[in-house]
Amino acid sequence: HRKEMMKRTATFLLLISVCGSQPHDNDRFNYVATDFENRNFGPRDWEDVDCPDATNCTGWPDDWRVAINWTLARNDCRWCPSDKSTTCDKHHQSPIALTRKWADEDSKEFNICKDQHWMKYEDSSCTWEDLDDSFTIERHALKLSHPVEFNEAYQNGYRLDCSGRKRFGRIDYSWGFNAWWFLNFIDIKMPSEHTQNGKRYTAEVQHTHFFEEDPLKARNRNEMATMSVLLQAEEHYPSYPHLDRMICQWREVEARTRSQCNLDPIPDPYPGCFRPLNTTARRTREEDTTSRRTSFSDYMKYHHGDGPLYMDKENFRPTITDEEFEEFIEEQSKRDLYEQSHYPFHSYQFLIDSRTEYYFRYHGTTSIPPCYGTVPDVWGELDGHQDTNHWRVMKDPIRISMRQKNEMERLLRERIAPPDDRHNPCQADTAAAVDDEGHVSVARPLQAQDPSHMARFCACGFWTSKWPEDRAWCEIGKEKGDQHLFYDRPYNYEGPL
Repeated sequence: HRKEMMKRTATFLLLISVCGSQPHDNDRFNYVATDFENRNFGPRDWEDVDCPDATNCTGWPDDWRVAINWTLARNDCRWCPSDKSTTCDKHHQSPIALTRKWADEDSKEFNICKDQHWMKYEDSSCTWEDLDDSFTIERHALKLSHPVEFNEAYQNGYRLDCSGRKRFGRIDYSWGFNAWWFLNFIDIKMPSEHTQNGKRYTAEVQHTHFFEEDPLKARNRNEMATMSVLLQAEEHYPSYPHLDRMICQWREVEARTRSQCNLDPIPDPYPGCFRPLNTTARRTREEDTTSRRTSFSDYMKYHHGDGPLYMDKENFRPTITDEEFEEFIEEQSKRDLYEQSHYPFHSYQFLIDSRTEYYFRYHGTTSIPPCYGTVPDVWGELDGHQDTNHWRVMKDPIRISMRQKNEMERLLRERIAPPDDRHNPCQADTAAAVDDEGHVSVARPLQAQDPSHMARFCACGFWTSKWPEDRAWCEIGKEKGDQHLFYDRPYNYEGPL
């Protein structure tokens, strides 16, 4: 009752003080608490984050207006906490608590996985240099987007902007999907939004995709997919080189923003970031009105009405053979994960370096407003696909150093809004909750599990992994049983949950 009274009071004060002069496209969200007067909503009130004009609002930062004939016209966020202090009817809000009991035949929560093969994935044509200015520090995440360019030659539309070929990264889900998912962007959230058997990890790397098929041709409409890899910081553990490369890019973004805002640079260097700051943008809209470069997320948010997304034919090329994929996995398995040399960039490097094919899967929503993903009136194997974000969370985390954890937290905690920000230009601006020790949280609280999530854990027995690490792990299960495998020796490497 107190919350509703505060809402009514704030609404009344806004009406009499601004007389409607403050449009709701200024709504924002955070991970702390709601400031009703300034329409900055905490997790309990994300359902109130409004976006009447998707070309202007800031409260839906990953607004996918119409990836391929999509519709996105409402906020689907609901507050359904895992402690059930507030109850919801049927829902599939994300994130949820993942448990290996879903694959434990002795558990009441057992739910058989029907997936029949691993997730095959293929790299984009983008090189590391192509992605140089595609890194951003958002209020809610550290982000890497696929760059796209506007060009009049593409029906006044957009296409992937990478040197040479124009090929998106793509991934193939098992069971019920007849086409590929194309990679849109990568977010790093801290700490992990999902837990596994009660354990929350240092971070979660979320790879978000759009579906290859036009929904007018596909079985269901409005689908997206997010594949996550967990990160776990360990004391006295070496830094994970691929993550260091990305941290250096985000530091460069930070340095550029601080320079544009006439702020002092960050005094503390980060080991391994040797490249001098590049303050010259590759292309800007002011410099070139024919070819304009932006992130794919910004394209989805702002420009779909101006032109179509042009997909080059090579995006629909034949897949690599199983034999070629096995050779690739064998080569990757021999590589030292923590070797400091810079190997070629791969869109799915985090997935590769998790060195597992096994995962948790469920039907859910996105984990920031508008929490995209409703529950159909009748849910089931087929009906549950529509209006859904399909989650896959890999079972094994990648171990990282404490230095990497601390630096990612600092980047989020000390974020400066860019000069063109509509709210707080050149001011400290983060959505993160920050505790007294400086630890940050940009993780939505766990939501209650519902049958409509159709959650499962897919591991040994459903298919044979191409990773030798997985196969060795499964052999332990054959010798000592699933209870030992799931709970006492849960990863491909030694270590407790």
